[in-house]
Amino acid sequence: MDKILIIDDEEDIRIALKRVLSREGYQIELSESAAEAIQRISAGETFSVVISDILMSGMSGIDFTKFIAEKQINLPVILITGNPNLSSAESAIRYHAFEYISKPVDKTQILSVVKRAIEVKNQKDSDLEKLMLSEKLEKALRTQNLDLNRQNAAILNATSDAVITIDSKLTVVSANKSSFDMFRFLTPLDLIGQSVKILFTENKMQKYMSQVSKVLSEEVNKSTLQLSDVTLLRSDYTTFLADIAICSYNLDGDRYYTGVIRDVTQKKQMVEQLIHSERRAFLSVVAASIGHEINNSLTAIQGFVEMASRENADIMLKDRALKVTLNQTEKLRALTSNLLQLGKSLKSNNEKSKVLDLNKEITSVLQVFKETAKLKYCHIKREESENEIPIRMNSDQFALLLSNILLNAADATNNIGTIEIISYLDTKNAHLIITDDGEGMSTETLDKIYEPYFTTKELGKGTGLGMFVVKQIVDNFEIQLEIESTTGKGSKFHFIFPKVSER
Repeated sequence: MDKILIIDDEEDIRIALKRVLSREGYQIELSESAAEAIQRISAGETFSVVISDILMSGMSGIDFTKFIAEKQINLPVILITGNPNLSSAESAIRYHAFEYISKPVDKTQILSVVKRAIEVKNQKDSDLEKLMLSEKLEKALRTQNLDLNRQNAAILNATSDAVITIDSKLTVVSANKSSFDMFRFLTPLDLIGQSVKILFTENKMQKYMSQVSKVLSEEVNKSTLQLSDVTLLRSDYTTFLADIAICSYNLDGDRYYTGVIRDVTQKKQMVEQLIHSERRAFLSVVAASIGHEINNSLTAIQGFVEMASRENADIMLKDRALKVTLNQTEKLRALTSNLLQLGKSLKSNNEKSKVLDLNKEITSVLQVFKETAKLKYCHIKREESENEIPIRMNSDQFALLLSNILLNAADATNNIGTIEIISYLDTKNAHLIITDDGEGMSTETLDKIYEPYFTTKELGKGTGLGMFVVKQIVDNFEIQLEIESTTGKGSKFHFIFPKVSER
């Protein structure tokens, strides 16, 4: 049975991972620190895979990965983090971490990565055993020049890069184990004794061989060549990118050239993917946030323009529509100004908060939305207390919060259902309850409801930012939000506001 060590200083995460993996038949061991895990491994305890958090008190997951790499232990380390960044990714690559996963960890992903890590470890163990027992390798190594063997020994034993030596006839005379792994040769003799040209693709042959020839023509011991992003050919005719450093030297009157080859394919792909993801995430957040704010203002403008355009609209309604339009236009102008100030610190919304009457704020939002095309076919039931209900908040932020809930409720009822709004004040807190009789949400949807860009709506009908924005607002103003929902029976959103101690 494969044994997996889980390292995390948070007990809940250790237990959660153990529950997922043990169900698949793995034997699970837990460690609350990297230092403890190192002690167990140093004492001779063996594992098939290690899953470690990166950020922990004391030694980090990167430190543990570095220890495994420096000790050259064939033990795949899967790093998980809740704060992915380029620095930690590059450190993971540098110390040969098997995989780099962002939290929250997906069950299917972690099981797939663990399975693949065990397969890779078993394959490496098998290859190493075969290599050590191979009489052909021993015979090939014994035929090499003794002095050349001694000079290469330190390099061969200290690096996971491919180290290949050729003679003046461009024939491969020696190679370390990583060379066979990197180029996927089944036996050492498939490489040793062959022309170095078998490592290059046909269309790149002339280019790279001319650069190699430059080294060959230079004075011995004074010429080195650095090649970056070289396309090399494996024995199975697949290609990969590598950096190569080549040096030349004489032994017993013969000239030799040793190249150190580093496969940079995975590093480049991971860094490029991380950079691409960072750019896409940034652009998505900016674009979606802008669109969300603009839509809120346009909805308000549209609602009052529709009402003011009716034949029976009085002058007061038209004046109100004009004021709302001007106010919302000012918000859009402020949004444009904010875009020009990206990166500068902004004051917290809490600094602009004041004591508001919950009932009046609800009425203000309903005046805008109840007559719009979005809500005009919904039945709005309103229960409010006769007394003022004080809350400390920013009026614009409350409007944004309630608007998101109402519009989601309208979507959930296909714009023809019943939306009930209840507000009241108990001895401690103000309460706002919004209930709809729509399609409701599954447990899976509830688990993801606050994730940005997560939406169950059709493409083009939702940004997935509504509840994400609601979550930011309730957190900012320390509002408690309780959600109850059943598929096919509707949803209930219960907001509990902090007690207002000062008026």
